Amino acid sequence: MVVSTDTACHTQDSTLVADRHFPEYARVGLLTTSSEAVSITFSEQPRFGPMLPLPPIGDIMMTAGPAASTAIDAVDDALKPVPAAQIRGGLSPMIMRRVREYVDAHLDETISINALAGVAGLSPFHFARAFKQSEGVPPHNYVVLRRVKRTMELLAETDLPLSKIALAAGFSDQSHCARRFRENVGMCPRDYRWSTR
Repeated sequence: MVVSTDTACHTQDSTLVADRHFPEYARVGLLTTSSEAVSITFSEQPRFGPMLPLPPIGDIMMTAGPAASTAIDAVDDALKPVPAAQIRGGLSPMIMRRVREYVDAHLDETISINALAGVAGLSPFHFARAFKQSEGVPPHNYVVLRRVKRTMELLAETDLPLSKIALAAGFSDQSHCARRFRENVGMCPRDYRWSTR
């Protein structure tokens, strides 16, 4: 893909302009540089590889083998942080620990991106981007996966009705809980409860 801009860049290095305006593409080379125009060739692949949607936990369980024999293990695998070799930027381990602890402590409440960014001491935009680099999923998906895991634990360990479990896990109502549970686990909460008995 060739990107041409007709903006003047007398005092700025064209590399900095390219990185600031097109950060999602890896720079391959500079074709022309002048004070009137900058033309840069970018590869079609994003810098960190293509971002693919996460499969449902049921699919992860089928492909994970004996190491992830239960749905809880599959959710844990989906929540594992990205290995350090793949992280480039992102949040420090101390900030990630604080964010995880905040999410776990306030799971039954509404958790906003602003609250998580406040815990990390960053702007919401910078936090969301750094969190995704560190954890591999956006903050909202991480919170939903944590709520699904809490739902799974409560379904397996208690006899509470699903409406109370949904509220205890932080979902707005039972149907929201069931919909997210089915998306991530691949079965409805009632079937999951019966499979654990």
